[in-house]
Amino acid sequence: MTEPTEPGGSNAAPEPAAAPIMAQRAITAPATVDRAARTVDVVWSTGARARNFVPALGLITEELEMSPNAVRMEALRSGRAPVLDTHRRGGARDVLGRVTAARLDRGRGYATLQFSTAADVEPIWQRIADGTLRAVSVGYRVHRYEPRPDAASGETVHRAVDWEPFEISVVPVPVDRDAAVRAQGEQGLPAPAIEPALPDEDPPMPETTPETPAAAPSAPPSAAPSTTPPQEPTVTTTPEPTRAAPAPAVPAPDLDAVRAEAQRAERERIAGIDVAVEAARALLPADRITPVRADAIAQGWTGDQARRALFDALVAQGPRPSIPARAENGPGHDDPAQILDAMAEALAARAMPGYQPQGANGRSGRHAEFMGWRPSDMIGELLRARGERSVPRNPTLLAERAFHTTSDFPLLLAAAANKMLLAAYQPAQPTYRQIFLRRDFRDFKPHRHLRIGDFPTLLPLAENGEIQVGTMSESQEIVLLQTFARRIRVTRPMLVNDDLGAFTDFAAAIGRRVAEFENATAYNLLNSANGDGPTLTTGSAAVFATGAARANKASTGTVLDTSTIGAGRTAIMKQRTLDGLPISMGQTMRLLVGPNLELAARQATVVVQASEIGKANVFAGFVQPVIEPLIGANRWYLFSDPVAAPVYVYGYLNGAEGPQVTTGPVQGADGVEVSVIFDFGVGAIDWRGAWFNPGT
Repeated sequence: MTEPTEPGGSNAAPEPAAAPIMAQRAITAPATVDRAARTVDVVWSTGARARNFVPALGLITEELEMSPNAVRMEALRSGRAPVLDTHRRGGARDVLGRVTAARLDRGRGYATLQFSTAADVEPIWQRIADGTLRAVSVGYRVHRYEPRPDAASGETVHRAVDWEPFEISVVPVPVDRDAAVRAQGEQGLPAPAIEPALPDEDPPMPETTPETPAAAPSAPPSAAPSTTPPQEPTVTTTPEPTRAAPAPAVPAPDLDAVRAEAQRAERERIAGIDVAVEAARALLPADRITPVRADAIAQGWTGDQARRALFDALVAQGPRPSIPARAENGPGHDDPAQILDAMAEALAARAMPGYQPQGANGRSGRHAEFMGWRPSDMIGELLRARGERSVPRNPTLLAERAFHTTSDFPLLLAAAANKMLLAAYQPAQPTYRQIFLRRDFRDFKPHRHLRIGDFPTLLPLAENGEIQVGTMSESQEIVLLQTFARRIRVTRPMLVNDDLGAFTDFAAAIGRRVAEFENATAYNLLNSANGDGPTLTTGSAAVFATGAARANKASTGTVLDTSTIGAGRTAIMKQRTLDGLPISMGQTMRLLVGPNLELAARQATVVVQASEIGKANVFAGFVQPVIEPLIGANRWYLFSDPVAAPVYVYGYLNGAEGPQVTTGPVQGADGVEVSVIFDFGVGAIDWRGAWFNPGT
């Protein structure tokens, strides 16, 4: 086969093939490189098949659909998509430039890359500009796969039919062999990446695409143009040194440096794989690790991909045989703590209709095994779970064992009581929490609270840069934490008779009682002194009072309507902090009323679709009604958002919301005392931010 002539050449007989071929095989700069603009055109994907590791699917054969309907191009076309160094995203230095243009054409993706002028990017740009570094790779995320059987290979190919490219990387070795820097005149087809030829290999074929020469009268019939593209001639002899030299006008690449860089990158990749393999040796047998390592090296996985494959192998092998299971000492195989929790769930479900068992670890269903068990049966099972060898069957003897110091039965009662308490307490939503601000207590000492304006006002910075010293007044309002408690006894006769009804009734009811107790305690404080509230230390007056000192109470009770609500809101807005500044009211005010004024409160705050401005409800969305049966007569209150302007506060000890359950022995008898302890405190800390109307 004869070598085609260069475009525009003569029709004379060509020289022997060796010399022209070797001249074309020299590494040359891509013609699409614009050194002034620092841009280059690339083919970033042809959708070629490749092995890929997907966490949800494992190791798959992946193929990218390159049609416009399948590829989300918004990121690449935005002008902000980065050009990265080998898909690294660990720091700002990994960004080499940006993608300035991107398109799809005939099943291939094309883009223009612009590189930074930074000093650390310059070595990479020079390799691209002189043709040494040509391979690229696209970073993408797949939104949907379509698995398709491949008749040729017999395997399933996962075709990405909805995916999104978001970066393009310069890489030494591409996954898609046709993803590369483009040469001039390719007419939409990418140029293959040039790989350095090793000493014992044939050099790679030329970068330029041969064109069909004009037909000449003296050309032999074999040189006539064909409809098929011309085949590149194969060189079977080692070229002479003089013919292998590059053209004088083209700088010769440093093949030793390229080869050394490729070898270094390969060593780093294999080292990353070996790190993952060494970490897995303590978890997987050698016969499971060796194939994964071989596949990782052969298929070009990174260390992270090898680590994921090893983790999948660990999951696939199931429980490790090297860890012996605990010997069976009875019908249960679980940890004693799990058995105890399931029994407590059974007791709670049996005592409270509608109770939804969850368990300590969030799982339900284990309790069903113990639903029909008597307390004595549970005591025996707990003893067996702890390793007891001689467990009596007599309920009387088991009842005696229940109250020994080593027994788990008191813990079972405490766990069951806690579950029932919380199941009844947590759904309760006392209305006082919408009016009071929560501030928990560290201990039982008297707690002082800051009022509005206690913190000094910010002042302009002095010309010399000195920050002026401010003083913070000490609040005299003190709130105390109190402890409330109840208890019930579980005795030996109750266990022998299988009668825990009193215990379960107590535990189920106390949760609701505690929530009601909180609400009643808070409103007892608010309703004190005929609704004026407790006396504050500062000013020696109640929370609500008339006159210039307070001015947060109507001098005469009035009906509840939009006009009187407006008067109360205006009065609050005129209140001032200790520093004389307007107080903050928050986004929404609370309108607190009793049952007598519920209808009026809802009518005054409901949204009205009015055609005239005068008929619209101006307070809809600004005032939120709170209905509380413990507010008597026709009294009503306006409160600012408690976060912005707190008047009343409440809290628990160390943030332990709700009742706490403890157990202990009964003095002088066989039994267990189950105690419910509740640490709770309420108090008034300021008068600003509220308004009180005694009503009519």
